Amino acid sequence: MDLSVVSFGKLKTAGLRDAADHYIRGVKTWASFEEIELKPQSVPDKSASTRTRIQGIEGQELLARCAKLPKSGRPLILLDEGGKALPTLDWAKQLKEFENENGGAIFVVGSSLGFSGEVRARARARWSLGPQTLPHELARVVLLEQRFRARSASHGHPYHNEGSG
Repeated sequence: MDLSVVSFGKLKTAGLRDAADHYIRGVKTWASFEEIELKPQSVPDKSASTRTRIQGIEGQELLARCAKLPKSGRPLILLDEGGKALPTLDWAKQLKEFENENGGAIFVVGSSLGFSGEVRARARARWSLGPQTLPHELARVVLLEQRFRARSASHGHPYHNEGSG
């Protein structure tokens, strides 16, 4: 299985890079994995027109970079506050389906401005990490943990022990 995470910005908060690397090592036990960090555009003001313009620029860059990935036909899954929240075992089921259909998936954490309409239209799904708002750096680490947890559940690894409490 080929799994990729594409996100805007670097992990700068103390400890988050270490946490991300921990889960990446775990994911690599079961899948090839690539993490791509894109540079977010600067946001000079919060007007709707500026937001739309920057979303468009970032969207073009995102789609161009995804097209260069190996197996670029893999489904694009957006981590989005308006997406569907899934329990871990559903993550595992979906990952298995993506593996069987397309050899994997590309997960995307957008910039602070979210995704352009073009990116949303190209996405296979929009998933949420829950109803709370998370900083983008933390959302990436939570995404990596959930991918590791889902893969561990699929492979009978003891890390995920749902229902044991």
